[in-house]
Amino acid sequence: MPPEAVNDSILSGTGPNPTDFGFVQGAWRRSEAMRSSEVSVKPPVIGELEEALGQAVRKCELLTENWRNRIYRIELATGGLVLGKQLVKGTAAMLQCQYEQLRDLSTLHVPGLRVPDVFALLPERGLLLIEFVPGITIETLAWTSKDVVPASALAGRALAQFQLARTESIGPIPVEIIARDFAMAPMRLSRREQKIFRAALETLAAAEVRIGHVYYDYKPANLIYQNDELLFLIDPPDIQWRGAHLWDYACFRSSMRRHLWRISLRRPHDRQRRTIVRQSLIAFEEGYLESFTNRHPKPSLFAPAVRLFELQRNAVLMTMQKAKVAIARQRHSAARDTRFGNPFANRLTLPLLEAEKKWLYQQLARELPS
Repeated sequence: MPPEAVNDSILSGTGPNPTDFGFVQGAWRRSEAMRSSEVSVKPPVIGELEEALGQAVRKCELLTENWRNRIYRIELATGGLVLGKQLVKGTAAMLQCQYEQLRDLSTLHVPGLRVPDVFALLPERGLLLIEFVPGITIETLAWTSKDVVPASALAGRALAQFQLARTESIGPIPVEIIARDFAMAPMRLSRREQKIFRAALETLAAAEVRIGHVYYDYKPANLIYQNDELLFLIDPPDIQWRGAHLWDYACFRSSMRRHLWRISLRRPHDRQRRTIVRQSLIAFEEGYLESFTNRHPKPSLFAPAVRLFELQRNAVLMTMQKAKVAIARQRHSAARDTRFGNPFANRLTLPLLEAEKKWLYQQLARELPS
């Protein structure tokens, strides 16, 4: 269960609705699912794939898996490819949500952004059969190619149009709800960080933002770049998330920044690569902001508002990573089970997230209006 009043010195109270700004609470729910995760669904068989697709299938092979999903590469007799995504841990409602998300998103017709076509849903197997999308993720481009710059610019423009199409209202940031969500994170804040956090809540209480459904995981790993004009958004959420649209902006930016830091650690002499990734962050921000005629929040509050959601994203990742490490320690077999990730990598991520948290608070203190 989530720790009781981890940060109740900031604001005590019960957690928010997990689908409405309560992203840390959602992380706790997923970590609890990991603790009881047992593989129960069986792999798909050729016959049922052929029946669902209406075509002959040559072979089906497992590409990768984690604690929640298995990904299959399905080769048709015609030579075409289909991707199978199997929900290993979850509910029928989660699978149905992913199916509906892909169908709904395909109707938005956002310039430069597509989602894979959905071919079939097999509830008894927990399986989605979707379009196999060729290309390279922006995450991979960050490490390998200058194309990460135009890809990130396109990601910024596409996200802006995506949010314009999904805006339900423009209203103040619900700072009390967000503070209660922060209180559920398994982390401690220094007195200075608590002071900065309170100041941010007071300042941003009047900031107006676009509110509506968020994608939740709009990050470089989930964006496949095909050319200068097209991105594919993959891995749809299995829960309908609502919140400030700045969450998705903060998600992409914080994820790309962590790649920049990892590059600095693993390739300390590769200045050119770091420069390219920094340029991609600028391109993403410019592509995003230039797409709005009316900006929310106003420019003077944009930077601290983004930092607030980056801090919430950091709290979510901290919650998930600590859960993975705990599982690896509790289960001897889990330490060798790639479904829970590499235990060493999980432990290495925690110090990086802690460093990011401290850095974010430093930036937030500088960006708050005096």
